[in-house]
Amino acid sequence: MRLQSRRRGVLVVGAFLAVVLAVPRLEAQEPDGAALYKQNCRSCHGALGVPSQRMVTLYPKLKSLADSAYLATLSTDSIAVVTRDGVGDMKPYADKLSASEIAAVARFVKTLADSAARRP
Repeated sequence: MRLQSRRRGVLVVGAFLAVVLAVPRLEAQEPDGAALYKQNCRSCHGALGVPSQRMVTLYPKLKSLADSAYLATLSTDSIAVVTRDGVGDMKPYADKLSASEIAAVARFVKTLADSAARRP
């Protein structure tokens, strides 16, 4: 009986440790800004941050997110605010994306100009 109790105690402690050690990993996992951009932004802004001619015709104020000079004028926070609240023809995403997802998209957008510079 004492051996069964000890085994049960070891199992309980093992299960507790598994849960405790797994929780920080789940919390630490950042949203995938590239995947969120692809899902929510690509249709207007283009896969690589360059809107199609059709989109520019529909929305003449639509900027290229692959333009390093333009992106240099924007902070990650300002991109997040525009993504969250919308501006002009751009709809807000506050009701579709969480704050951490919006921040991940903003961080990804800041990389688009760098990616464009590396493309041949």
